Amino acid sequence: MSDKIRQKDKNNISGYIQGGEKKVMTKFNKKMINVLATATLVAGVAAPIAALTAPTAIHAASSYQSLFTPSISSNQQDNALLGRAKVSISQASISKGASFTVTLPKGFDFGKSGDLQVGRATSATDATYGLGVYLDPQDNSDSDNIPATGYNEATALKVEKLTSNSAKVTLDFDNSKDTADVYLNFANINVSGPSNGPVKATIDASSASGLTSGEVTIANVVSSGQVSLSALDTVSNTDNFTATLKVKEQTAGALANNNNIKLKLPSGFKWNAPGSASILFGDIASGDVVSKVDGDTLTLSLSKVSTKETTLQLPLSFYVDDETNAKEGDVTASISGNTTTDVSTLVVGNYGQIGGGVSVATPTTILAGHDEQKIGDIVIKEKVAGSFVNNRTVTLRLPEGARWQSTFESNTPGSNFAGSFENTNGLGGADVSYTDSDKRTLRLTFKNVNSSKDPGTLKLKNVEVATQPGFSGDLNVDVAGSQGLSGTVKVATVKQAVTLAAASKPTLTIGLGDQQVGDITITEAAKEAFVKKDGSREVILELPTGVRFASTPEVKVTAGDVKVKSVSTDTYGESNKGRLSFYIDSESATPSTITISAPKLTVDRTVAQGDIVAKLKGSAVSYTAYKGATDNTQNWKDNNTAAAEVAIATVGTPAPGATKTKAVFTLGSTSYTVNGESKTSDVAAYAENGRTYLPVRYAAEALGVSPQNILFDKATSTVTLIKGDRVAQIKLNTNLLTINGSVVRMDVKAVTNKNRTVLPIFWVSRALDASINYDATAKTVTVENNN
Repeated sequence: MSDKIRQKDKNNISGYIQGGEKKVMTKFNKKMINVLATATLVAGVAAPIAALTAPTAIHAASSYQSLFTPSISSNQQDNALLGRAKVSISQASISKGASFTVTLPKGFDFGKSGDLQVGRATSATDATYGLGVYLDPQDNSDSDNIPATGYNEATALKVEKLTSNSAKVTLDFDNSKDTADVYLNFANINVSGPSNGPVKATIDASSASGLTSGEVTIANVVSSGQVSLSALDTVSNTDNFTATLKVKEQTAGALANNNNIKLKLPSGFKWNAPGSASILFGDIASGDVVSKVDGDTLTLSLSKVSTKETTLQLPLSFYVDDETNAKEGDVTASISGNTTTDVSTLVVGNYGQIGGGVSVATPTTILAGHDEQKIGDIVIKEKVAGSFVNNRTVTLRLPEGARWQSTFESNTPGSNFAGSFENTNGLGGADVSYTDSDKRTLRLTFKNVNSSKDPGTLKLKNVEVATQPGFSGDLNVDVAGSQGLSGTVKVATVKQAVTLAAASKPTLTIGLGDQQVGDITITEAAKEAFVKKDGSREVILELPTGVRFASTPEVKVTAGDVKVKSVSTDTYGESNKGRLSFYIDSESATPSTITISAPKLTVDRTVAQGDIVAKLKGSAVSYTAYKGATDNTQNWKDNNTAAAEVAIATVGTPAPGATKTKAVFTLGSTSYTVNGESKTSDVAAYAENGRTYLPVRYAAEALGVSPQNILFDKATSTVTLIKGDRVAQIKLNTNLLTINGSVVRMDVKAVTNKNRTVLPIFWVSRALDASINYDATAKTVTVENNN
């Protein structure tokens, strides 16, 4: 397999009312008739006058065209060959005796060739004179014509020199039968230090000639950048390189008379002897191209002075001579010599080692909680051809908060890919698959790589991902795989789709209702941040356990054009948790704001001291938490991550505290003591499967929890214990224990015994911040609170 790779050219610098229409047309026609009538009248009056007036440029029918425009230097020179021009004369536009003058600009005059400085040329390309004029009369005839030619060749055209830089051309024939062309050949012209830029000859025609005055470009003066250089077909390699040097003289003879060009390679590289030159344009031979190599320097010149601008191509080759000094990347030759060139440096190759990389030129900004979000185009690129091997892989792994769109939509995405591939130089044919249990890793297995000698690239375009609600910050992809690539690349920045804000944060009291808090606003970060698709239209403002809305507040759109409907505070059976919901009836065309005006809250005695945090949920703002493939996004659905949250109030009054207590329970006995005082419970302490179980109610009371702070919700089968600033909740027949809002998974389930909730003493102590001690001899359990 070749390591060479051709590099992209780095150096060459897309209701019709019938009656109404009829009336309008009638008025228009009448107006046009009036205009035409006036024009006819004026023309009739003016006609006699026009017949007496000589033709002007407007009436003439001639045009000028540059046929050949060479570049010349600004140096003084004699008998320079300039360009040619064509004068096209329309049929019947001139008569015998028509004439025009041709004037050269300052710094130019007709060549010194005896008396023959201007004259009648014998062909359209005749360069005998300083100004040679050739007539092609087409099919016109003359009264004194010669039948074989159709016009009198000897007298039909006359050229006279007026000054050193001007001449008069007279046309003594009638072109009534056809068009005619006059060719102006500017050869053997003296040049004396002209200014840079185009050289224009001025053509002046008399008003009676029927010709048009004008000017025509016959050359271009160039004083700098006399030789143009470019490197074609450059390659990237690990050791040997080839390229084609294109050399173009902008003026004839620029690369001669001891003029030369030197190309010096950077440290670590040396030239091989170049091949034979190919002459593309000009009048020199391949053998006239002289090249010499001295290590890292190549000198180029011509042994013959060209009379025409020369363009040639020279095959080059060089190699790595010292790997310790050769730097990876572009191999740039510096240009010097005593010839002016249009570049000072030239990239002639690219040096690299086996390998590749992954990059994203322009990361995008996407919304959290949404799917079908386009990330920046991912480019996978070889350093040199041959870096990638068939059947090896490049893997792209998203963080936990994101999924590839295909894996979001399906538990078994197969080879589906939400995006497109664009490959160059044989790095295509990559098979797509997804790995890991949650399919966060996109695996590309490369097939049939390196069909070209160029470094290959594979671009993943318009790639779509889904993000978890609440995700924010940089979305980075981890790169790995058996191709040997590694690293991290940023593909997008994730921002919240909506923000939640509270106008104030008042202090509320537990056990009271109708406590007002400030306005709550929900603001879109971008248009259509509120989702309305697939039946996902609900927005939910969820309050913590024990906090409820005292009444349904007003919900209205205060900015933008989103539309909402069906506002409700129905908790759908979850009576211990407040909930305000509404539906998006129309997505926004501009980012919108929804205001919940002056809501009132009821705060239960179960609420712990601290902030009351409202969470924004619902499929309209947390779309990916409700939609998508179950297995691949299960964690989103388990957590139902909020799109945003904010503290809308704080609880400043803690629940009544507990006193210091010490309780002793005896296994198998319903009797127990609290601070030495004997008490009786309904259920005896017991041991099962190596665990000691206590009735939760009596253990709580024994630890100083007042009876009014031991609550049981039959609807949810939940026991709530309040001890100082601790609120513990235990749900029967589950292993879920909630302490101040944090869920703890127990290793056993809460069960009932004789209609009493019992738990292993370990979890009772953890729930109520107590310490325990077990006496195996006495079969007693001592529980002390830590307050």
